[in-house]
Amino acid sequence: MKSDQKKDFWQQHIQDWSKSKFPQKIYCQQNNISFASFGYWRTRLKRLQKPSKKLVPVTLTRPSALVVITLPMGVRMDVPAHVLAEVFLKLEKRR
Repeated sequence: MKSDQKKDFWQQHIQDWSKSKFPQKIYCQQNNISFASFGYWRTRLKRLQKPSKKLVPVTLTRPSALVVITLPMGVRMDVPAHVLAEVFLKLEKRR
């Protein structure tokens, strides 16, 4: 089975399991699949999901508050709320 086929196979099983309401182990037994492989692929596929790139509107009651931004690569920034828009514009330009 090719890599894409494996991914599709396990993705389908994970979707079917989540609809089934059965514990993982029981689902695997009923479908004659490895419980260990199921767990491996469930974790792997979860990691492969791309994070949403949507911004969520936030209302701040204190403009002087610090906003903590954590980027996927582990960078953390503490940014004063009143300059947040400017920081986002600069980050966008660097992409």
